[in-house]
Amino acid sequence: MLSSKARTLGTLFLLCLIGGCATTTVKEEKSSASIEVHSVWQGTFDQVGWQAYPMILFISWRMGDAFEGMTWYPTVGNGLLAISGQIEPDGVITFTEDEVIQGSTGVLSGGRYTARLEGDTLEGPSFNRNDVEVGYFVLKLAD
Repeated sequence: MLSSKARTLGTLFLLCLIGGCATTTVKEEKSSASIEVHSVWQGTFDQVGWQAYPMILFISWRMGDAFEGMTWYPTVGNGLLAISGQIEPDGVITFTEDEVIQGSTGVLSGGRYTARLEGDTLEGPSFNRNDVEVGYFVLKLAD
């Protein structure tokens, strides 16, 4: 059974897909300010032992340095996961996939992603719930 939060996030994500999301334009400065509500980040996740596959990050909520949203893996069982994250004082951005909203094949909750924002790109390693590095992701802010 999905939590109320997961159902709400899933609904917001589907509405975004159907109606289009407003995205944030990247400014020249390198700052965590680009992690804004309704921003969409798309790219790839290169998981150890697999070929790279598409990954999309949608930010649905932000307050201060905390944020929430979803990751979507359209080619991995159409997996959709609720995420929560934090922007650290040193500029490191970390988010964790807290709950599977959709998709029972190939997606698991508990993954943790760590990145730095360089211009319009989030890039860094991913770790499983046992803190073992399992891959690398590169996401660019969508126009």
